[in-house]
Amino acid sequence: MGRRWSLALVGAILLVAVVLAPIVRADPAISRAAADEVLAEWRFSNPANYTASDVDLGPAGASLTWLSLSHRETTRSDFSLASSLANIDLVRTPGRVLLADTSQAGPVQNITFQPDPASMADNFLYAGSSNQNYGNAAQLFVGNWSNGTWTRSFLQFPALPLPVNATIVSAQLELYYNFVIDATPMDISVHAVTSNWTEFGSTWNSADGIAPWNAAGGDFDPTAVATVAGITNGTGWYGWNVTSLVVGWWTSAVPNDGLMVRQVSDTSAVMGQKGFSSSEDPNATRWPRLQLAYTTPSSHGRLLSAPIAAGGLAQWTGLWWNATVPSGANVTLRFRTGDSVPVDAAWSPWSAPLPIFGMPIAVPPTHYLQYLLDLFTPSATSPSVQDVTATFTRYALTGSVETEEFDPDSLLSWGLLTINSTAPAGTSVSAAYSSDNGTSWLPASSDHDLSAALVHGIRLQISFATNDTLVSPRVESVTLRYRIASGALGNPAVSWGIAFFAFLTLLVLLRLRWHFAATGLLLIHADGRVVGNAGADGPRDEVATSAMLTLVHQFVRDSFQGPQGTGGELKSFQVDDKEVTIAKGAFLYLALVGKGTKPRALASRLVKFLSGLEGAYGPRLEKWDGLRSSTGDLEADLSWFLRKGYHAIARRGAVRYHA
Repeated sequence: MGRRWSLALVGAILLVAVVLAPIVRADPAISRAAADEVLAEWRFSNPANYTASDVDLGPAGASLTWLSLSHRETTRSDFSLASSLANIDLVRTPGRVLLADTSQAGPVQNITFQPDPASMADNFLYAGSSNQNYGNAAQLFVGNWSNGTWTRSFLQFPALPLPVNATIVSAQLELYYNFVIDATPMDISVHAVTSNWTEFGSTWNSADGIAPWNAAGGDFDPTAVATVAGITNGTGWYGWNVTSLVVGWWTSAVPNDGLMVRQVSDTSAVMGQKGFSSSEDPNATRWPRLQLAYTTPSSHGRLLSAPIAAGGLAQWTGLWWNATVPSGANVTLRFRTGDSVPVDAAWSPWSAPLPIFGMPIAVPPTHYLQYLLDLFTPSATSPSVQDVTATFTRYALTGSVETEEFDPDSLLSWGLLTINSTAPAGTSVSAAYSSDNGTSWLPASSDHDLSAALVHGIRLQISFATNDTLVSPRVESVTLRYRIASGALGNPAVSWGIAFFAFLTLLVLLRLRWHFAATGLLLIHADGRVVGNAGADGPRDEVATSAMLTLVHQFVRDSFQGPQGTGGELKSFQVDDKEVTIAKGAFLYLALVGKGTKPRALASRLVKFLSGLEGAYGPRLEKWDGLRSSTGDLEADLSWFLRKGYHAIARRGAVRYHA
């Protein structure tokens, strides 16, 4: 049959319908059931005709509202509900989470400081050659020689290689004993030098080759810092605890003029001479060294929140926090989820620290979430956390929708009430009616005979409930039969002028339908990835696609009924001069972008095509690996549908398959 004949036939059918159909209201729709019986049907397609509470209304019927909710902690009272606090201050600045103690020491760290000859100053002084410098000698001698002469060794370490915020725990001077002159036991002590001196100018008489010492043999504190007793002929490393002196250098409490090593009471001691390696020793492993142990500030604090209840089974969607973090400091957030309180072994393990603020989270639906806030600073300045917010989505636990009062003319009695609904396990639908304009309500149920109700205007109330807040009952329609006086259903003849006008209008509308142009087709995975595309509005135009995907994601999140929808749902929205029509499947979304008046069958064809795609490519796309090479002929099928599939049904089903 040609296209024009098809239009004419459809127009004729509509003309007959205009002449013969009863006069109807938008919602409820009225139709003849029998000679004196009428059927009123409420389909919820016009929300303005209803009063709804936590119920969404639309062409697909009525169901509980899919809620986007959040739990925010931002006051002292909020944070005080935490399950535990460790080194956390909530009082100093109310509404902020701070570290209570920022002076905690971190773990002890160890370092061997063994400077090279260029940065280390060391020399020995010899009373027998009072003006001779030995700065280039490979040994540092100590001890009494014959004829009332003796030696003393001087060492000066450069600036210590420690972090500026380090606290020294211990310091030990270590010298390598390698030159044995005699085995006489010797007690060797270390003293603080009290005057400036130079490595290549100092002698027994002079500190720098020019200025004399205050006393020949060097200026030093006579009180020993540390002593090692009984050194004989056993070569190797010997150590002196010089912590107090090195801490003084580090804190600038005393100047770093170096160390003097000598035989205890060398001016009167028995003869004995010991030689230690200097920084000029050819064997670098024997150079003088300091063994240093230190800590740096490393303050940690931890806030473990109370379990956050979603008010039912929920899909957790994100964690957000605001914090002020000084340089070097850190704030991390981790979370876990579960279905019972107190927390037990069935809860999930802790997540890895979230890398960014507002990080979306993807976890199985649960009733509770708990977060763990860790604060750290390496200084006296604490990070500050202002708030923490968890976002989640779920269906409302309960909801209701109420019709306007319905009071048909010539009413004789009310009849059978029928509720066409789908109620998955854990959900319920109930009804009530009112004959006094909502002042009082009487319970009712599907297939309830209301013939005993007052012959008066009636209101209907449908209530929804769910125990599983990821599932909602749905009411597709409510019908109510009623009897009216005989003859009241007469359908006055519609003037042929009006009928003819309606016919011409239909032809114009049908003509306009063919001016619809589909410009883009996007196949989107439920997790947000674009699986395939076709047309000018596909991802070839990156800027346009980014904006379009943002709109599609927002619209899908706000409009479709939760993660456990049954598929086959259809929504649309306008973007400038284009309309985006979105079909929802079991795990895919299909978005068609077009301009003009949509063909009447576009909705059903879009849903059927998506169903066919999921059937044909399901094993590959449900757990898609992200590679286009694994999608087979998907792009070709999308291109086919964009060219003609949306306005011409394929003979072999919803999807055109390619060899």
